[in-house]
Amino acid sequence: MAVGIEVVVADVLTPETCDLYRQELPGCLIVHMTVSFPEALRRAASRKVWLTDDEFRMLHEADAANPPAADHRLQVDGLDVQSQTKKLERLWVG
Repeated sequence: MAVGIEVVVADVLTPETCDLYRQELPGCLIVHMTVSFPEALRRAASRKVWLTDDEFRMLHEADAANPPAADHRLQVDGLDVQSQTKKLERLWVG
């Protein structure tokens, strides 16, 4: 039953997780947000480090080589949080 609640899930999206979301959440909107490697490094430098440099590079390269089958791709280099949110809102309601 629909109750008017909308949910956003932020996740590391792989082809496998994308398939899982499609299976478990039919009709969901999947947006694959991407950044260049230099921008990913810049952003990561402002957060707690959980991956080694090699793991970080490998994850970024794997995403570029085998992107998930998302409904939309959104390149977010140079976009602040508010600009990213506005672009996502347009995709969501459009």
